[in-house]
Amino acid sequence: MTDDSAKIEQQKLLYRLQHIIPRSLSTSIFHNNKLQILSSKTSNPEDVEFQMTWGKVAARIWGPPDGRPVFAIHGWLDNAGTFDTLIPLLPKDLRIVAVEMPGHGLSDPFPPDAAYNFMDSLVAIERFAKYFKWEKFSFICHSLGATMSMMYAGIYPEKVDKLIQLDIVRVETTRPESIDYRLRKTVGKLLKYEAEILAGPEKPFSYEEAIEKCIGGTFGSLDKKACDILFKRGLKKVEGGYVFRRDRRLLAAPLSFAPKEDQLIIARKVTAEVLIIKCNDGPDFETAENSLEHVEALKANAKRVQYVTVEGKHHTHLTNPELIAPIITEFFNSQKGNCNSRV
Repeated sequence: MTDDSAKIEQQKLLYRLQHIIPRSLSTSIFHNNKLQILSSKTSNPEDVEFQMTWGKVAARIWGPPDGRPVFAIHGWLDNAGTFDTLIPLLPKDLRIVAVEMPGHGLSDPFPPDAAYNFMDSLVAIERFAKYFKWEKFSFICHSLGATMSMMYAGIYPEKVDKLIQLDIVRVETTRPESIDYRLRKTVGKLLKYEAEILAGPEKPFSYEEAIEKCIGGTFGSLDKKACDILFKRGLKKVEGGYVFRRDRRLLAAPLSFAPKEDQLIIARKVTAEVLIIKCNDGPDFETAENSLEHVEALKANAKRVQYVTVEGKHHTHLTNPELIAPIITEFFNSQKGNCNSRV
C-alpha cells in the first residue's frame, strides 16, 4: 500500500469512528435527534441548510409558513434552481420546499466510500416530512425526482394529496435480459470516476465551456439562460476557471433499479390526484405502451389522473415556465374530478 492510499484509508477509518458513517441519506440521523437549520435568510425564497451526520443538505423554501405544503425535487445532476422560474408563477398560498439531494447543488457529497442510490430519496422525503410535521402534502417534481415522488405516493398513499410529475412517468425500467450488462457498465464507470477523484481535482474550464457542456449534455434541453440559473448553485469558481459542484460519481448510473412489475403494484396503491405533464420533445424513457400501462395502473385507486402534453424539451418547466404554470395552477385549484387526459 502506498503512502497516499494508506493516508486515505486512515481518513476513512477516522471518519467512521467519529460519525458512524451512514451509507446514504436513508440511514442518516438528525443532529441531536432533530433536523437542525444551520442558516437561513429572510428573503423569499429562503436558502437553508440542514445538518446530517455526514454533512449538510441544502434547500430553498418558498411561500408563507402556513401555506399548503409541497415538496419539490429536482432531476439527476440538476439542483433546486431548476424551479426558480416556475415557482413564482404558481399560487401564492403554496409552501414549497425544494430539496437538493446529496452531491447536487449546495448539498454536501457523500463520503468517498458511500454510494449514491436514488431509492434513498424515499427515506429522505419521509425524514423531512416528519421534521416539518407535514401529515399531508403534495409534490411538484422533475425527472428522477418525479419518479421518487411517484414511488413515495404509492408507499405512503395516505400522506400525498397531489402528485405533479414533470416530463416522466416512472423510474426507467431495466430489461431483464440486459441487467447484467447494465450493472457491469455502471460498476466500471464508478471505478473510473473514483480513480479520477483520487487523482486530483477536475481541470477547470471557462464559463462558456460549462454552458456548452450542459447544453450538449442535455441535447439542447437547456439554453444559456437556464444554465445561468442552475449555475448559481451548480458551478463553483476556482483558480483557473470553474468546476461543477456535483459529485463526479453521479455521472454513473445508480446501481439500484426498480422492476416494472414492482412499480405497477405501487402505482395501484396511489390515491392522490395525479398530474403528469409530458413534453413532446422530451426523452422517451420507455415505449408509449409501457408508459400507458403505468398510467392505467394509477387509475385503479387515484382520485384523479390527468395526462397533459406540452410543447418543449425536458427542461421546459425551467426554460418556458409559462407553458407549465397555468396547468399546475388549475390542477391545484380544481376540485377532484374524473380521470381524463388532455393534449
